[in-house]
Formats: sequence, C-alpha cells, structure tokens
Amino acid sequence: MLIDQIFYVYFLSLTISKDAPIMDTSLNYLELQNIAGNKAERLAYVDFKVHFTGSIKRSDLNVAFGLADASASRLLSDYAELRPQNLYRDPSRKVNAITESFQPLIDIDPVIALGMLSHGFNKNKLIDSPVLPYARIGALANVLEREDVAKITRAMFNSSAIECHYISSNSNNHQKREILPLSLLFDGRYWIFRGYQRCEQRPNKFKNFNFSRTTLVSELEVENKQLPHESLTADSAWNEKIPLVLALHPQLSEDQKKSVRKDFGMSIDSEELILTERAALLWILKRRWFIDTADVIASGGHEYYNFYLKNREMCIPYV
Repeated sequence: MLIDQIFYVYFLSLTISKDAPIMDTSLNYLELQNIAGNKAERLAYVDFKVHFTGSIKRSDLNVAFGLADASASRLLSDYAELRPQNLYRDPSRKVNAITESFQPLIDIDPVIALGMLSHGFNKNKLIDSPVLPYARIGALANVLEREDVAKITRAMFNSSAIECHYISSNSNNHQKREILPLSLLFDGRYWIFRGYQRCEQRPNKFKNFNFSRTTLVSELEVENKQLPHESLTADSAWNEKIPLVLALHPQLSEDQKKSVRKDFGMSIDSEELILTERAALLWILKRRWFIDTADVIASGGHEYYNFYLKNREMCIPYV
C-alpha cells in the first residue's frame, strides 16, 4: 500500500463524471516523489509506458528495474490505487492495456516523451534540474499536442492505424487521412514520423509527417492492423542506403570552410565529406545541412550552402 497522502489523487480520479469536462490531475515528478517516495520512478515509468505505448507487462518492469513477477504485480497494484480507471487486463495479449478513460498520473511534455521513446526512459528528463547552466534555444510551448502524440506513438507501437488531418506544405489536401505510423525521426529541430498513407493515390505511399502538423488524431480499431505491404520492411526508400559525396561549396570563403570542417568533423584539409544515409531521409538532410543539389552549382546568389552534392545523379530521385 502507498502512503495515505495519495488519497487525494485517487479521490479526484473517481469524482470526475463521465460527462464532465476532463480535469487534468496529473502531477509533476517532484510532486509524485513527495507522495510516493522511492516508488516514484517506477510509477512514472508505468504511466509513461501505458500512456505512450498503450500497455505494460510485468516483463517490462523486469527489464527496466529488475523486478521479479511478484514485485512487478505489487507495483501495478500500487499504480491502480492511484489511477483505478487507467488499466484493464487484456487476456488475449496478456498485457495491462490502456482504457478510454485514461488520465495521466504524471505530466510528461510530449517532446520529452518522444525523446524517451527513442532513447529509453530516464527519470532525470522529468526533473528540470540541469547539472550545468542550460538553455534550449527557441523553445516554444504547445507546438505538440500531448494526446495527439500519444495516439500516434501508441499506434506505432501496436502496428495499428490512425485517422488524422495533416497540414502539408506541398499539398492543398487537408482532408482526413488514414496513416500507419512506422518510425520516429528527429532532425535536430522537428519531430517527424515515417508512415504509410493508405488513401494516397500515387504509387509511393510511404511518407514523412511532422508531428506538429498532424491534428484531430483518432485511433482506429484493431481490425485496421498493419498489413505486410504497409510495414517498414516494404518501404524501399527506408531500406535503401545511398552514399553521399558532399563537397565544400565553392561560394564559401576559406574561413567559412574551416568552420564547416570543424562543424562536420572533417579533417583540416579535406574538401569532401562522404557518408551513407537512408534514401527516405535525404530531403531532410538536404535542408538541415544546406546542401546545393542543383545541376548547376550556385555562385554569388542569396542562398547559403555548406556543400554541393557531387553524385547528384544517384540521389536526385530522393532530394
């Protein structure tokens, strides 16, 4: 049993009527720590796992914390005392699955959640207490909607589909789409997901989608599970690795070239950078690294480039 101070959280979760506006009773990590003591990290993990993947098993707790089955069961019971309406036992999958009435126990920023889904759960990410002075440049609030992000990542984890509207910069089609999310991407600025768009009329239905432009997300029923031709293994652009030969752009001054060499880990006298990247991600790399892919190398214009693409013919279908 958890200490008596958790009662107010339990009470709030019970007193919200089905038809009343949803009341956010989630806690920050320090508040959870104050009422749950040394169980806070494990409870936060359970909540994170359920919220953003849709389920949790005792084996997950064994891997994350080395808990035996009995200890894992007690922890799940402790979580159920705090959030009795969040989980139900799904015997067909042998998991504790999320309910439609789920209310987060802990408030996790969607950007932090995406980072932990990519790199693993880390309680220190939930505490705003950097070891050294730190500032995130250009941080914007409310760019990502937490529940939309959670629906997308749950669908990705469970190989199922979502319906959503998408604000594309390349299309006027902002109608409802049916998408199977497949993989997370981060380009240093935007969180993106690779997905299969079922309603796409063109042959290539695998595309990259910005989380921030995906709105009105709803999860589809289990019969809308991913089919073999909709998986990452069927995504030729994802699986194809293409070599890139990037030459320092001739418009750069010698001082600029020195800076670019340091920024990209090049040797002191190198004129080229050679790497291999997934074909599906070349267009992102082109924008982020300022790569000139024109058939005639730009000179004296207003555009700034770090590199020009020497093996353009090989890469042009993807950039």
